[in-house]
Amino acid sequence: MTTRTAAKPNTFVIEQRRRQIAWKAATDTLPTAAKVPAAYTRGPADVMLPFYLPADFAAHNLLPTVRAPMLALFTELGIPWHDGVAGGPSGHLLSSQVQCVNALGRMVEDEERIKRAFGPVLDIVEVLEIEPGRLLTFEFIGDCDYFNEGDGSARRRGTHCTSVDGAFRYRTSRGTVELALVEWKYTESYPDARDHSTKLNTRRGRYLEDYEAEDGPVEPLLAFEFAQDEPFYQLIRQQLLAHRLEQDPAEPAQVVRVVHVLDPRNQAYQESLVRPEHRALGASVDDVWRRILRRTDRFLHLDPAVFWDPEVTDAEYVRRYGS
Repeated sequence: MTTRTAAKPNTFVIEQRRRQIAWKAATDTLPTAAKVPAAYTRGPADVMLPFYLPADFAAHNLLPTVRAPMLALFTELGIPWHDGVAGGPSGHLLSSQVQCVNALGRMVEDEERIKRAFGPVLDIVEVLEIEPGRLLTFEFIGDCDYFNEGDGSARRRGTHCTSVDGAFRYRTSRGTVELALVEWKYTESYPDARDHSTKLNTRRGRYLEDYEAEDGPVEPLLAFEFAQDEPFYQLIRQQLLAHRLEQDPAEPAQVVRVVHVLDPRNQAYQESLVRPEHRALGASVDDVWRRILRRTDRFLHLDPAVFWDPEVTDAEYVRRYGS
């Protein structure tokens, strides 16, 4: 059963649709044939949307400076694209994954871009390789299946297991090595309370012990059954992953921090409090999450406005997403 809250216009989504439609019409990075409305892969085939690219041009959702290397990287690592088309990215211009890859793609090989972007919240002196030949990677899950999410089988990055959108290791001015787990949000919001009863026993087996641990990263102020709604379910699992990595002697980093990239204008995300139990803890997602976190220095906010700089991303990224 899904309980819906009273619907109201999501002004941030409306604004971003307008922005992406305008970019689609004006940019010279798209072929003319890509500028027509198209059907969303998860929607009716006869409904043409101006903020969607035709299937033959979905790969052009990735900006030219990152398109070829990121298509190759995702293929090499076996990472699925969300709502992907023909093994490539979604054609939806408001895709959060696409925006993330467009923003971070050049950082795979560029230390200075990482420093410029994340320096406002992290003490970065040197960026270290996180994988051979890479300073930053995508859909990071770590080497160890701490929560038995693979149920004895190999996990696949980015699907059916706890992952973060990006990750990189760095050395601080104190000489310690830290790991940044980057979670990227664009227009996401979660207005519905869903019935998780069929999954609850499996989730208890995977996460409950860590969730309720006295030395764990979160205070279990929400009963476990009420911690299954997004965004809290994801926030909690990612913090549990960060804590497990930090405690693991095989992990080179001594400190692991989650960096949450979220536009402050996305108020619908902050209003994703779909149960009375959530609203009893605070007036926004951030309010509730601050109460649940035991160590607030292990979770950091980053305003995506830092990426509206061609020295961090590129000029076309700024034209497309900057305000």
